[in-house]
Amino acid sequence: MNYYSLTSRSDFEKSLLTLASCLSITALMGCNSDSVQEPLGKQIEPSACFWVGPYNIDHPERNFAYPDTGANYWHAGYILPEGASLTLHGEYPYARYISLNSYRADTSPATAITDKDIVADDGSFNPYIQGAERQKLLREFTLAVAQGQPAGELPSNTLFDYAEQGNKAVLIYRIYVNDEGQDEQGGVELPAVELTLSSGEQLYGQQACDALQVDSDNLAIPLVPKETYGKIRLNPAFDPAKNPAVWRAAYNGAFGIQCNFLGNCDGEPERKVNYYANADNQYVSTFLNSDFGEVAVTRGKLPKVPKTLAGEGVFDESESQLRYWSICQNEYYSQRVTACLFDEELVVDEDGYYTVVTSPDVTKPSNANAECGYNYLPWTEQGDGFGRVEGGENKLNEALLIVRNMLPKADFAEAIQNTSVPGDEYAIMGEYLPTTEYMSQADFEALGCEI
Repeated sequence: MNYYSLTSRSDFEKSLLTLASCLSITALMGCNSDSVQEPLGKQIEPSACFWVGPYNIDHPERNFAYPDTGANYWHAGYILPEGASLTLHGEYPYARYISLNSYRADTSPATAITDKDIVADDGSFNPYIQGAERQKLLREFTLAVAQGQPAGELPSNTLFDYAEQGNKAVLIYRIYVNDEGQDEQGGVELPAVELTLSSGEQLYGQQACDALQVDSDNLAIPLVPKETYGKIRLNPAFDPAKNPAVWRAAYNGAFGIQCNFLGNCDGEPERKVNYYANADNQYVSTFLNSDFGEVAVTRGKLPKVPKTLAGEGVFDESESQLRYWSICQNEYYSQRVTACLFDEELVVDEDGYYTVVTSPDVTKPSNANAECGYNYLPWTEQGDGFGRVEGGENKLNEALLIVRNMLPKADFAEAIQNTSVPGDEYAIMGEYLPTTEYMSQADFEALGCEI
């Protein structure tokens, strides 16, 4: 039962309602003590008004900043009144992972707090701790959102928004891999907002949203200037796709253009990924060009991850190397995602290696399917996506593959996070770095089935 629905009732009524719910829903299984919800102690109204989203492939107007189809995202844009403080009250979703990130003005992550580091409220529990029972009912947490930048070590359950007084702050809330059967929010409400004004008055729900001047529109799309992109893409010498394909770690937006389009990949660039990236992820990517072959075939070894998709009862990452892994097919310029496959969706061979085929529909091999032991990603819908802006024209032969590594274990030396200078990707990642080759449709079909 969700505590937001009980906030206007007495403690006695809350207990009776929760018990009645337990009896009606689980009469055949019996009730356990976790089902009796403790009163929250103050009225916290649902705060859908605070969040804009979800950002995902099902909402074309919010498909940008290279989203992952294994995740759902919500943003909050607000201006904190002078002297006020902001608190979020939430429930851990039934999902693989959650986090909240704050962002600088250049769209790079500022501070982040991840599920395992969020201390549960008294009487509740955190289902993202090793060995935790994932399906328990008492799963509440409270976070403070502080203005500006931290002066020292981050306090527990606190996120800093990196905004100056009077300027807008941006937060993004992420949920990855909802348990099967759960909704986009992982079966719980989005975190509710509590605003305490300098006078001591406390506001909730719509009143708090009004005082915070929250965003109602989507985030602005942080695109490469179209004049700049239009010039560099006209010169064939600056084609970012190579044959054989080159997989590179992401560092920052300016270096990415310099390296991929101008061929200058030297130096020791700062790792500061933009485009509202997740601080818990790092990325490698490669540009594709269908002129090199009808089919692009990507192979690599899949890191071990905790299994959660089927609603497993216990959170177990004792044998894992990462929390999450995915591969996505994207339009470079528009930043739209066409399709992704995440770890639990992939077909792998007996040694843990995957093969991902991507091509335009007209050249999709007949054996590029799970039944034959292969994975398939469709080619990007509009090539590089430059035609989505006024005056732009799509390069339909171009596409971009991105691989994510999330929260590597300390002993997983081959994680993207351990790369440090451009060009060291293979030396660090070894068999976990994807390799991509081009083939004809006929040649791939001649491979037959692996299984």
